[in-house]
Amino acid sequence: MDEKTLQDLFDGLRVNHLTMSYTHLLTGFVQSKTLLEKIADIARELKRSNPKLIYVCDPVMGDNGKMYVPMEVFEAYRDSILPLADIVTPNQFEAELLTGITIRSEKDALAAIDRLHSRGVPTVIISSSDLGDDKNLIGFGSAVNQGAGKLRFRMNIPRLPASFTGTGDLFTALLLAWMTKTGDLQRSCDITVSTLQAVLKRTWKHFQENCQDSQPCLRHLELRLIQSKRDIENPVVSVQCLNI
Repeated sequence: MDEKTLQDLFDGLRVNHLTMSYTHLLTGFVQSKTLLEKIADIARELKRSNPKLIYVCDPVMGDNGKMYVPMEVFEAYRDSILPLADIVTPNQFEAELLTGITIRSEKDALAAIDRLHSRGVPTVIISSSDLGDDKNLIGFGSAVNQGAGKLRFRMNIPRLPASFTGTGDLFTALLLAWMTKTGDLQRSCDITVSTLQAVLKRTWKHFQENCQDSQPCLRHLELRLIQSKRDIENPVVSVQCLNI
């Protein structure tokens, strides 16, 4: 999709007086600066129509030190999207890009989160970092509550011995769904991470039982979402966030 197609779709919503009915906006991978700036325009209009609209942004730009998008896309996230977002869910690499802070410790991670708060983002989730060990990934969550200080917590996320595609998309979608249902960020992260673990474990089991290739193959590591319907709808909390 390009910015003209998106504008045409949005114009159709406007003509039919549907823009006021939107309560949430979720965005993920965007490879074009012009498309991202168009999303910012639409987010502004949706927020004018409904000031209570919640914008959740997964600023997908890269991972493990590697950029997936041109530098101009990073600049658009920093300058146009962050001031509009209510919740952002960067990984460590993306948080470092957006803040200019190198994360080598929990203190660094919290400093990066505070910088994102200072740029107007009320809720920040660093969905994964390199601060864990062979058994666990570490994530962080923080929310600025008016008159109530800050909520901060750490997520210890069990590792599996494979790389999966689509985990960031699933994480952000689950987080938005459970935030809408519960209004409780820490509880929503408990459920989100637990659900994601259930899906990944089922996917890994499928891979072990079915893949005969000498190297892990993407076709057997595709997330088993349909098969995990019950876990998604009625999750069992197996991972709990820790206050910090």
